[in-house]
Amino acid sequence: MRKVQTTPIVVRAASPADLETVSRIDTSFSSDRIYRVRRDGLAFYLDEEHVEPPVEKTYSLPSLRLSDRLFVACLGDETVGFGELEFESWNGRARIEHLYVSSAHRGRGAGRALLQALDERARNEEGVRCLLLETQNVNYPAIQFYRRLGFRLCGLDETLYRPDDPALVPGEVALFFARDLDDRI
Repeated sequence: MRKVQTTPIVVRAASPADLETVSRIDTSFSSDRIYRVRRDGLAFYLDEEHVEPPVEKTYSLPSLRLSDRLFVACLGDETVGFGELEFESWNGRARIEHLYVSSAHRGRGAGRALLQALDERARNEEGVRCLLLETQNVNYPAIQFYRRLGFRLCGLDETLYRPDDPALVPGEVALFFARDLDDRI
């Protein structure tokens, strides 16, 4: 009897076929909660807010190239997620440029496994001290996921996104999260 793989395996993307399978990943999410950004003088606050109807959004996938910083998560023959790092050598940060898990496979360990692979890759780069990533205040599920894995809010940018972008949710703001590499997942 053949054993069914239930735990994702994360490997470096190694072939053009890996890039092609990544292009089919479902990047959509839906949430009935967001963090509304509120400004007060020199302070910002994130207020959790219930929204009706729920926010529904699909991210456009980037053009990717094979590198030693691009990883895919697989369940059997299916690619269910990917993650990519960029290094900022001048300040010692490894920036998570992309981290997506197909909506049908979320909550099954692929995101955690991808983050562990990205963390290990960052630790192997000389001088890297932390991981940094960006998400949106409307992506409540992603924020909760990153916080569970030890990331802390370290900033926001109200002007990162073009206000005339039709893909934006009204009030969408970029949030930045970081985790020191001495903190283990």
